Amino acid sequence: MSDKKLYEEKIKAQFDECKTQVEKFKTEASSATAAAQIEMHKQIKQLEEKMSEGKIKLAELVAASEEKFDAMKKGVESIWQSTKSTLHHATKYFGK
Repeated sequence: MSDKKLYEEKIKAQFDECKTQVEKFKTEASSATAAAQIEMHKQIKQLEEKMSEGKIKLAELVAASEEKFDAMKKGVESIWQSTKSTLHHATKYFGK
């Protein structure tokens, strides 16, 4: 399997894990007080926006040729790092 394909699978798996965590946050938010729900939903929205950006970049990477892979990889990596940071912040807020 090519490096490009392995990288695509790795990033997709990371975003899938993040999506699973967002679903857990949604479940937790549904049983929180109204005041807490406001901040929880704000955190969830930020995560979903980052994940959406990441999926767009990943789709661009998938469509890219092997020759453009390295250049595109940096953009995907940047979005993933930003998503991880947002997830980390949300996880601290949710207390997990």
